Amino acid sequence: MANIEDIQFEIDRLKQEYEEATFYATVVLVSHALGIRNYQPSVKVQYDYACMLMCSMQSNHINLSIELFEELLRIRFNSVQCMYQLALCHMRKREYKKARRHLDMLLRLEPRNHAALSLRSLLFDILSDDAMKGSLFVVMASLCAFALYKSWR
Repeated sequence: MANIEDIQFEIDRLKQEYEEATFYATVVLVSHALGIRNYQPSVKVQYDYACMLMCSMQSNHINLSIELFEELLRIRFNSVQCMYQLALCHMRKREYKKARRHLDMLLRLEPRNHAALSLRSLLFDILSDDAMKGSLFVVMASLCAFALYKSWR
């Protein structure tokens, strides 16, 4: 497993590369308005940057990663991988409904995608585990309330 400092170094490197590409694209877009041809920043750099941000433990990095992947989906860059990565991001944030929605869309595109099927199975395991913990909590709270009621009476 990668060291946290290594992940942070790679995030910083890709952030600088992404910002340089975005700045260059802005300059070229202004030039394009003057008649020079259009240029888009490298979507591969954006994808790599989003993947590295997803590895971070910071919530704001994961939020930025989600924004970048959604932008990549809008321009239809590597849609299957972007949906898979979005599902992972949402699972890390415990936004299971959004993760399931992305996995369902991915499986409509590629019904036999083994990675998506495995992730969906993991998602259902997490949801059933959370549901069991929630049910156990409700039962325990009910028993405590009943015991307090009996001792009060």
